Amino acid sequence: MPTASQQAARMLSGVIQKPADELAAMLIRPPKPEMGDLGFPCFTLSKELKKAPPQIAQELASQLSAIEPFAEIKAVGPYVNFFLSTAAVVESSAKAVLADPDAWGTSSDGAGKTVVIDYSSPNIAKPLGVHHIRSTMIGSGLSRLYAACGYKVVTVNHLGDWGTNFGQLMVSYKRAEAENPNQSVDIDELLKLYIRFHADAENDESLEEEARGWFKKLEDGDAEAVRLWKIFVEESLKGLKKLYTRLNVSFDVYAGESFFNDKMEATVGRIEKAGLLEESEGAMVVDLETDGMPPCLIRKRDGATTYATRDLSAAEYRHSEYNFNKCLYVVANQQELHFRQVFRVLEKMGHDWAKGCEHVKFGMLSFGKGVFGEEKATGSTRKGHVVFLEDVIDKAVDAAKKIILENARDEEVTAGAETLAEQVGIGAVIFSEYLQRRQKDVVFTWEKALNLQGDSGPYLQYTHARLSSVLRKYGKALPAADAIDWSRLGTSLEKGVLMAIAEYPAAVSRATSENEPAVVADYLLGLCAEFNRMFTDKENHRIVTDDEALSQARAGLVEAVRLTLHNGLALLGLAAPERM
Repeated sequence: MPTASQQAARMLSGVIQKPADELAAMLIRPPKPEMGDLGFPCFTLSKELKKAPPQIAQELASQLSAIEPFAEIKAVGPYVNFFLSTAAVVESSAKAVLADPDAWGTSSDGAGKTVVIDYSSPNIAKPLGVHHIRSTMIGSGLSRLYAACGYKVVTVNHLGDWGTNFGQLMVSYKRAEAENPNQSVDIDELLKLYIRFHADAENDESLEEEARGWFKKLEDGDAEAVRLWKIFVEESLKGLKKLYTRLNVSFDVYAGESFFNDKMEATVGRIEKAGLLEESEGAMVVDLETDGMPPCLIRKRDGATTYATRDLSAAEYRHSEYNFNKCLYVVANQQELHFRQVFRVLEKMGHDWAKGCEHVKFGMLSFGKGVFGEEKATGSTRKGHVVFLEDVIDKAVDAAKKIILENARDEEVTAGAETLAEQVGIGAVIFSEYLQRRQKDVVFTWEKALNLQGDSGPYLQYTHARLSSVLRKYGKALPAADAIDWSRLGTSLEKGVLMAIAEYPAAVSRATSENEPAVVADYLLGLCAEFNRMFTDKENHRIVTDDEALSQARAGLVEAVRLTLHNGLALLGLAAPERM
């Protein structure tokens, strides 16, 4: 069902002859309820039509007939204002939510289509670094959004599980094993071994050559090298999956760089067969000068393949395996040229499906003063200076627990403080990634992340708990949506909440089409603001009144807000606590 904004835009489009999407983006909410529910400003049309905005508004209003969901359309100064009927808004919001809560916000837009989403993709043999949170959370949010819109979603973690660093780990492991035959190899110990290697190598240059020798053994299939590599990979995945579970993140496929070792030669052969491979200073490249890009390096002078070769092979494999309509790469802004080159080479190879490949770019993450004291999140892993994501989560959970215990007024909240702190602390970290559009840089501070009153995950979770509390105080089961007398909801604040609820499906659809989970985050903050405006006006909007029909309608409205907020939080990967 189209939203009120979409219907108003379609009506305007029939008169102005402009795309409805363009007009929908111009619609505003008037500052006062008596001015209408939606307003269309005519200023931008003034130059084009060579008329004053008020005159344009009058002419447009005279050409528009008030049909459902609109009770009236009229010109007010330079605006065309649309007045919604309460019955129509209820039908597209509260009644729709209560009729089928699980389906609220979902669609069949992507039915029959497949999207592959490549995200997180850390180097293994060390804990997940905090800098991986952006790709991890944006990709995870997108996976749920696409699923809600009916797509078949395949999530891929393209692990960094190959390279000379594994030779370094083998050297360090063998040295440690000689000292202690019972040497452990969990993910934390692997990090220590990596750091130890580089510390030892500063005093013994032969270790680097020994490491290259071990990696060569691995490439050649040496039994001992392969055995150690498999142990390193398995133990790394155990540690990574444990943290992913805390973050409510999962993957269908863990296919790292090593998975494509035996597939790259065939890809290079296809590039050559397409007449694209050229020699350049001993290396093999694809010339992209006519596309305004430097050459794409396929094979180095020493014959080694490159990241581009692997990504080309991965794209071909994924399309062959999953027949995707879209393949999204959730990777930082800095890799824009790399993916432009890869996608263009795929197109030149004759792969029409390459047009469905997209680089979902995002900005950098930094930390405000006092977040980590003197630590630097951009430091060197070799020297042990990097900040790990689990440390951030643990610190967030500890901070959340302190706030919860300081403010708890409910014995059940105090008793469940450990679980609640985990939900709120992790929610704060996750939501901080959705506070603004993904291509912008993010500055993380505890003050913003854990604020119960501001734009934060805990604020949304607190509002959900507050809604749950209101319903507990009402204390009665709600009847079916059709049995509630929704006509009792007549105030401008109630109508504002109903309109906000009605916009949820459109927010989910737009977030998906723009690959932008922040759209849902913005929507949820706006929904909570609308509800809180109504809820704080207790004199005129009490839930429990002497008029049972009115109380029932208002309780139904509260439940519709709660369910919408619950569904939206789930899309972003946040828990929805019943008590806080």
